[in-house]
Amino acid sequence: MRLTRHTVPTLAVGLVVAVLVGGTAVVAQERASAERSARQTTLAQPAAAQRAVKLTVSPRSATRGDTVSFRITTSTRHPRPVRLQRWDAKRKKWRTMATRTVKARATITAKPAAGTFRYRAHASKTRHRTGGRVHVHTAAKSTTSRLTVRPAPPTAPKPGTLTTDEKALLADVRTARQTYGRADVKSARDLGAGTCLTAYAREHARWMAATGRAVDPGAGPHRAAKRALPSASCPGRTVDAVTHAIGTADSSAAAIDLAVDAWLASPYGETARLLSSCRRAPGFEYGVASLTSGGTRWMTVLVSSPTASTSTSGAC
Repeated sequence: MRLTRHTVPTLAVGLVVAVLVGGTAVVAQERASAERSARQTTLAQPAAAQRAVKLTVSPRSATRGDTVSFRITTSTRHPRPVRLQRWDAKRKKWRTMATRTVKARATITAKPAAGTFRYRAHASKTRHRTGGRVHVHTAAKSTTSRLTVRPAPPTAPKPGTLTTDEKALLADVRTARQTYGRADVKSARDLGAGTCLTAYAREHARWMAATGRAVDPGAGPHRAAKRALPSASCPGRTVDAVTHAIGTADSSAAAIDLAVDAWLASPYGETARLLSSCRRAPGFEYGVASLTSGGTRWMTVLVSSPTASTSTSGAC
């Protein structure tokens, strides 16, 4: 009887303890399950990491044809697509120049067009699963970097083989331009006589001798003959022409000097063409010809500049 009285309270206490322990275990299991679920749900990175995309441009100033390096750095070692973009001021939008899959860092090399442009790196939104976790890297953009690319300087043409009279004619034209030309014409690069332009000048001199008339390329009789203009025969150039006939076959330097002086004194535009008064360019190239036929000297001078870098001076 006494044993029964002690047994019942003991069983009751044990039951209470078991319930409490079981409840604690359930709570612990639920908490562990919730933690596992939380770890398996999507975890967004801090805002600072999301936007950690950096673009470095080297060099910041270049010449057309130079290779420029665009180095991209991201805040994560997970591979993600990154677009190199250039601002299109005309269309008011970013244009994608190249796309790379970047893992921490990558370099894009290119030969950009001439001009001043803004570039940026734009990283796309990506998802990565690592150890049961799904990481989301939201889209991110770097700050913009400015790059200035200067036009390529004109290259000297393949030199033509000139006759003695043609050398004297070219020397007089150069002297006249340095004496009477504008400051920007004098400071422009002297590219000398080019093979293509000199060949055209000689052909034109022969054509004038055959027709017996000193006519500039593009004039009426020249068009009627259906001959190509010098800018078409030697593409990529803006060409001004000066032609003349001298009623003497004298090949002395004095005769050629006199001819060039006569061109400078002419009221028909030879001065502007000979001195490039209507053109601005970083460099000028020449074509020269001096042909004696039938007791007359036929001379042609072509003054040319690269079309891509030529602008009007406003003087004409």
